[in-house]
Amino acid sequence: MLVICSASDGRHQVGSRGDLPLPANARHMCRIEPGQPVLLAAIVRHDLVVVHPVSTVVRLLADLHTHLAGAGDDR
Repeated sequence: MLVICSASDGRHQVGSRGDLPLPANARHMCRIEPGQPVLLAAIVRHDLVVVHPVSTVVRLLADLHTHLAGAGDDR
């Protein structure tokens, strides 16, 4: 995941269409391909945006559902 904070002197800014460019080295580090959907989560109190690759969200939800499905299992 990437955590982004605001900075008045920051190099990147939200564009007129609401897009926020992610630097290539940050995308590569998180295995986010250009154009790949991501989940954005705002932490308003701390003025942060967290970027989660969709593949991570899918994996976490699959693990959660597997855990929930087995929660009633008495094995």
